[in-house]
Amino acid sequence: MSFIERAVEQIQQQARDSTPSAPVKPAPEAAPNPPTPAGPQTERRATPADFPATSHAVQPVPCRSDRTVVMSKSALRAAGEIAPEDEERRLAEEYRLIKRPLLKAIGSDAANRLGNLIVITSAVPGEGKTFTSLNLALSLALERNREIVLVDGDVAKRDITRLFRLDDEPGLLDAGGAEHRGLAETILRTDIPSLYLMPAGNRHAEATEILASEHMASLLATLASEPRRIVLIDSPPLLVTSEAGVLASLAGQVVVVVKASETPQELVLRAVESIGEDKPVSLILNQVLSMPERSYGYYGYYGDYGSHAEKPDKPAASAEDEKA
Repeated sequence: MSFIERAVEQIQQQARDSTPSAPVKPAPEAAPNPPTPAGPQTERRATPADFPATSHAVQPVPCRSDRTVVMSKSALRAAGEIAPEDEERRLAEEYRLIKRPLLKAIGSDAANRLGNLIVITSAVPGEGKTFTSLNLALSLALERNREIVLVDGDVAKRDITRLFRLDDEPGLLDAGGAEHRGLAETILRTDIPSLYLMPAGNRHAEATEILASEHMASLLATLASEPRRIVLIDSPPLLVTSEAGVLASLAGQVVVVVKASETPQELVLRAVESIGEDKPVSLILNQVLSMPERSYGYYGYYGDYGSHAEKPDKPAASAEDEKA
């Protein structure tokens, strides 16, 4: 059992131990007209679960028809976002191990109806969460009868948007903001038939408020309403921006990327504690130099291909455009 796994179990046990048991009180007699409680009421943030999907025929992903993003392996490899050729098969196998528990959680959706809405985050920058988001999306796109929508939710750093040179394209903030741009205006198809991209969109001073709005919750619920679809959101780090906590609250599953032998345990604990106790959380230990036994369930491993510290300011990957 790793130190991270032990830490998470300790957090959960402490939460259970610190919850006092309430004394049993006799039920009061029912009043014919219960009084309205006085004083200000706490406002609860809307989540996608508040917007239940109705039964419908299978619908394709709404997307633009005027542009296709090419997922060039050579360009992504040059940018350090996928493995070198001699490590490609090993990394692909690692992501097969990583995605299986996530898919299983989606399949047991009775307890977690929005399990197909997954946020990828970390405690602090430099953990490799964007590398993880992209490679997990590519691996999930290999699944039969699945549609993957990779969303750039890191609206401040917007690595995925810059990587594919989509800075001037409408995206998440435009769909959730006052403009109310439709999903069909903000999602782009790629040359991988089952993979779609939603860029971060135009920068906005009220990005956190946009992400926390009921309209955004409804928008994501609509996007995730197709059961065979997986919405994968690349989020900012949990301990750095307010947007990360908002996105984690909207998700059905949260994946936290931890850099092996570097991220302090205290930061990992704080990041996990910031996520609601009712939220399924998976941990990915990144940049492991040695390969331990593969028995960690929610844990996966990959090499040091995605280190942001060695990347140039302008990513080398290109997004070639083709007319659909």
